Amino acid sequence: MHPEPLHPNQARPSRPATVPPEAAARAPEGRTSRLPADWIHDGGLRAFRADAGHVGRSIAALKLYLTLVVSQGATSNPAEPAPIVLSYERIAALSGLSDPLICAGKKALLDQGLVTTDGARPGGTIVYRLTGLYPAAAGARVLHASQAGSRIAALHGLTCRKAPNLAALKTYLLLSAQGSDPDGVASLDVDAASDLTTLSHVKIVAALAALQDLGLAEAVPSPARGPDQRRVRLLPLR
Repeated sequence: MHPEPLHPNQARPSRPATVPPEAAARAPEGRTSRLPADWIHDGGLRAFRADAGHVGRSIAALKLYLTLVVSQGATSNPAEPAPIVLSYERIAALSGLSDPLICAGKKALLDQGLVTTDGARPGGTIVYRLTGLYPAAAGARVLHASQAGSRIAALHGLTCRKAPNLAALKTYLLLSAQGSDPDGVASLDVDAASDLTTLSHVKIVAALAALQDLGLAEAVPSPARGPDQRRVRLLPLR
């Protein structure tokens, strides 16, 4: 993978809060973790390609990224990303990735500047940190199972061999970055989503259906909107 790297730590204008406080506090069945959103709004998902030779590592990278997002712990300094200490064995248990795919996914995330690592530590663990969590108001949220460290069945279901799984991951991340209303409903402009992800309209619609099958989203009827305007309720990543 050789796209032009992103640089989430470069100074850029602040964005308003992506998710209202009510949305972060909703859903008693789950908890939320901060998601860096600027790189997604800036078109960073385009770097993860579906062509032969790239699709496997692209899916692995986004599965690893979501695993890191939901594995964040508390931090005493909101301006600093919390350390995420995980071994390959633990990442595999959470996401279903093999060691070679974890390695490939980690390299892709490092190349894009989306994470940093502190290297190996005793016990085979590595300290990861997400970049782009500044300022605190600019972060979106991922809703996930309340039991920290539990197996993420949806990620296990998204194997690294099928390009439609990459479309599902891209669409899920984009919906999460868009933010939602207090009822957890996110709006998706299919035209804009296509530009930000390099996915066709047909693939985005198919990805939304796949997310529903995985239990990650449900369609919200909106008869007044056009076919390219979708409303989706995000469900906990579990």
